[in-house]
Amino acid sequence: MRLKAKLAWLWLIAVACCGLGLISTPAAAKRPPDKSYFIALQAPGQGTVHLYAEEYGHGRPVLLLHGLGASTFTWRNIIPTLARTNRVIAVDMKGFGRSEKPFTQAYTPFDHANLILAFIRKRDLRDLTIVGHSFGGAIAMLVTIRLNETSPGRVRDLVLMDAPTYRQPGTAFVRFMKTPILPYAALTLVPPELSTWLSLDESQASKMTLADVRGYAEPFYDAAARHALITTTRRIEPKHVERLTSQYPNVRQRTLIIWCEHDQTVPLATGKKLVRALPNARLKVLKGCGHVPQDERPEAVKQLLRSFLRG
Repeated sequence: MRLKAKLAWLWLIAVACCGLGLISTPAAAKRPPDKSYFIALQAPGQGTVHLYAEEYGHGRPVLLLHGLGASTFTWRNIIPTLARTNRVIAVDMKGFGRSEKPFTQAYTPFDHANLILAFIRKRDLRDLTIVGHSFGGAIAMLVTIRLNETSPGRVRDLVLMDAPTYRQPGTAFVRFMKTPILPYAALTLVPPELSTWLSLDESQASKMTLADVRGYAEPFYDAAARHALITTTRRIEPKHVERLTSQYPNVRQRTLIIWCEHDQTVPLATGKKLVRALPNARLKVLKGCGHVPQDERPEAVKQLLRSFLRG
């Protein structure tokens, strides 16, 4: 039996025990924000949407954008280090975490990017470092390309972590989410903790505690969050991808690309292709991790970010 299958069975037992009151594990601890708020934003075709954000520390701003299905929770291991020297702003993108989750189809990458653009402008963020993981990295690229056209100099530099920045074959997860009815049935009937656990690759699963899994799973008890996840996944690849990627050489911001050596979701080949396209980028490959370096190699990520932000 593969490791993940074994872990899944262990997880089923754990969930059953929790239901019987035999195990009590609180959600993983996260540093309380210095301030948190909901902000009303307007974007084309979306009306008014309220996003949730947290802020920590003082100094030059760093904006953190989470990956698909995640939230500000994904940065819990990273924020305390960054907040010692910088103003850190973590945002839940539309449909995720505590942000508003409209029952609409407006969940394309451009829809998400337009709301982040509105957030940056409304908060008047300048001299900004944007850090994006996975889907959040793709959004960071869209936002930077747009701001370079409309507000040159607003984005100082970029950090992209395991980001799907080129067209690629869909993973089994994406293919499943694109089937007509099954995703809604599965995410409704299967406890969020179990579906979250099963979505992890083996490297990440081996490093996650029960409390960590609960932190990721908690929002998906809400049907609106399940709708947002399914709809974003179904529309995850923007139209005219090649037109977007042709603009990468114009992104001249200093860029740190962090990639897990064994990423099966967005292979390392994508990171190598990206570093060749961006004129001021360098690639750091982390051994012993799959797709979520901030969970799997947090100390290495913190060291890389500290060094980059000092530069």
